Formats: sequence, C-alpha cells, structure tokens
Amino acid sequence: MKESTSTAEPVVRLLPRWTQQEWMGDASCKGQTEHFFAPHGEQADAREVREAIARTICTSCPALLPCREYARCHREQGYWGAENDDQRLDARRSHSLRSVRAS
Repeated sequence: MKESTSTAEPVVRLLPRWTQQEWMGDASCKGQTEHFFAPHGEQADAREVREAIARTICTSCPALLPCREYARCHREQGYWGAENDDQRLDARRSHSLRSVRAS
C-alpha cells in the first residue's frame, strides 16, 4: 500500500475588512462593484468614466451620507458616498485643519 505524502493545507479564515452596516441594504450600488473599485492598472481616462457612472448611482442613493461618513471614518478605498480616494483625503485634511484652527 502506498503511503500518502501530501500535507493538509492550513485553513485560513479572513475576517471581512468592513462590517455590514444597516444602511448598506438600502444602497443603490448593490451588485455593481465594477463601478466603485478600480481594476489593476486602470488608466486615468477609464477611471474618469468609471467614477462618472459611480457618481450618477451615488447622487440618487438613499444611503449617500452614511456611506460617505463610513468611508471617511474607516479610510476605505474605492468610490464611496460620491467620493473617490483623493476627495476623501482632501476632506480629512480640511477637517484636520478646521480642528487645529478651532483649538
């Protein structure tokens, strides 16, 4: 009888980076991740088109404000709450400057 020499691969369970939020059930973007997250190597012109589609979906979404707040607080990547990564970074910087000036 031949002895098995294979070893079992360890099972790794990764926790999701984000936790499902109640407002996510109302989001207009459900099932349309291709418009909200850039594919590897995306060119600038393709990004503009993709984000324009995402912006259109976001502007009429009932979850716009909680989505934006969630993405800002959790430093999410992609297009969330009608903002891309650069816009969220600008918003964080602006908020930080206002906080410093108020001190």
